[in-house]
Amino acid sequence: MRFAHVSDFHFTHLTWNPLRLLSKRLLGNLNWLLMRSGSLAEEPVLALPQLFKELGVDLVLLGGDFTTTSLKEEFLKAVAFVQKIESPWLAIPGNHDHYTGKSFREKHYYRYLTNVQKPSLGPFTLKEDGLEAHRIADGWWVVALDTSVARGLTSSRGLFSEVLEGNLDKVLQLIPRTESVIVLNHYPFFQHDHHSRTLERSEALEQLLKKHSHARMYLHGHTHSHILADLQKNQLPLVLDSGSCAQVSKASWNLIDLDETGCTVHVYGWKEGWKKQRTEKVTWNL
Repeated sequence: MRFAHVSDFHFTHLTWNPLRLLSKRLLGNLNWLLMRSGSLAEEPVLALPQLFKELGVDLVLLGGDFTTTSLKEEFLKAVAFVQKIESPWLAIPGNHDHYTGKSFREKHYYRYLTNVQKPSLGPFTLKEDGLEAHRIADGWWVVALDTSVARGLTSSRGLFSEVLEGNLDKVLQLIPRTESVIVLNHYPFFQHDHHSRTLERSEALEQLLKKHSHARMYLHGHTHSHILADLQKNQLPLVLDSGSCAQVSKASWNLIDLDETGCTVHVYGWKEGWKKQRTEKVTWNL
C-alpha cells in the first residue's frame, strides 16, 4: 500500500472586521503579517493533488492546521483543496483549526472536514470522542486523534485527556495484535519544543504506545520540521513528522510504501516544484 502523510497547510484569509477580531484572531492576523507571510505559501499545497495522482497514492492522511485562524473562508479553501484529491483521504484538525474559543466549542472544523468514510471500529468519532479507527488495508489500521483545543493568546498546547486516553486504550485493545496500527495526531508525543506548543499529558500517550506494540507508526505535524525517528528499540513506534507542506524554504511531506516487513519512506521537498529528496527503509521489529 502507498500512502501520503501531509500536514500544516495554513490556508489564510486576513480580515479586519472588528467583530471577527474580538478574539485570538487579531494576534493571529498580526503574526501572519509580521512573521509568516514570507515563509508560507499556497503554491506548494495546491500542487499536491495532481502529484498524488501521478505517484499512484492509495490514501492521503492529512495532519491538521488546514487554516490559520479558523475563519470560514480558510476552511472553504481547505475544502476546495481536498476535493481535488482523487484518492481516499482521512483528516484530523490541528490547533489552528480550533483557534478561537468559539470555533472550538462549536466545532467549526467538523462543518467542513468530517471524514467521509465511516469509522469501522467501535462507536467512536473524532467529532464526539476525539478519535476514530479506520481499516485501510488487510492487516493495517489508522487511528486518528483530535488532541487540539482552544488556548490563550500565546499558547498552542494540545491535550491528551484522560477520557481520550481511555478511549484510545479500548480501541487499540480491539485491534488484533496480529494487525498493525498507524496513529495519526497533530502533536508529537515527545517534548522537544517550547512548553507553550507541546502536548499536555504526552507522557500518558507515550506509555500507552509502549503498551500496545502493534502501534507501528506515529504520524504528526505541528512543528514544521521534518523528522524520522525509529524508536522501536525503545518499544515505541516509528515516528514521522511530515513537516509543513506550505513552508516555502523547507516544505516537506512523506510518501510511504507499506509491506509486511517494514516501510519505505520517500521524503519530498519543494524547490520550484516537488522533488524527492531522499528515501529511507525501516524494518519492523516483529
